[in-house]
Amino acid sequence: MESFRWTEYDAGQRLLRESGPRLTVGLALDHLLHGDLAKPYAVEIRGYLGFIDYDGQTQAGISAKTDVNYFGVSGEVMGGVRLAGSRRVDLLGGLGMDTWTRDIQDGVAADGSPALGYQEDYFILYGKLGPGFLFKNGATRSYLQFGIKYPFFTYERVYLSTIGFDSDVDLKPGKKISGFAKWRISSGQEGGKSRVGASIYYDSFRFSASGSKTVTGGGALYSVHQPESRMDVLGARLEYYF
Repeated sequence: MESFRWTEYDAGQRLLRESGPRLTVGLALDHLLHGDLAKPYAVEIRGYLGFIDYDGQTQAGISAKTDVNYFGVSGEVMGGVRLAGSRRVDLLGGLGMDTWTRDIQDGVAADGSPALGYQEDYFILYGKLGPGFLFKNGATRSYLQFGIKYPFFTYERVYLSTIGFDSDVDLKPGKKISGFAKWRISSGQEGGKSRVGASIYYDSFRFSASGSKTVTGGGALYSVHQPESRMDVLGARLEYYF
């Protein structure tokens, strides 16, 4: 399970906040926590789903509340080297992909007027860099990693044609550094074929405002952009190792 939060800002003023739980499930090939390789690595793919509370405003600046449905898939490869003279400290780098649908539902604004929802699709490629620390105590192992994360490719499609505009629009959210951290622990019979484990983790994205695009609707021109956006995720998961 994850605690998810998405916020957007314009000139330092918060425009909206989305928050709520997400469910996630995935598979991984792990040689960071399990294994003693000189060049440890891990590969992970997962899917997630959430029904999130939306607290924001209409384009006219009127407060509005509704729900947002999230569905996404992510994949990541982390690898590195065990530092010389150490059996337990790694220098890690990674590449990942995260793609999700953000489906804002129709709602009602504070003045009783309808607030039309719409869908956005995101596709992000990112890199990670940071240290990793392996701790062993008999049959119990734990692994701590943290560092910085940077989205080097961003793409967003906004389906404005569903709410009366003449076309959809493609945007490129700006790129900013964020952070991540994960702590994992597993226990079981040393050398056995399976272990149970658990993780707690923090993940994030930071996007500066995108460039503006012009769209038409009802015979008028409109300028559209994605505001500065921040995503924060705090998660906990159960793990089973084969």
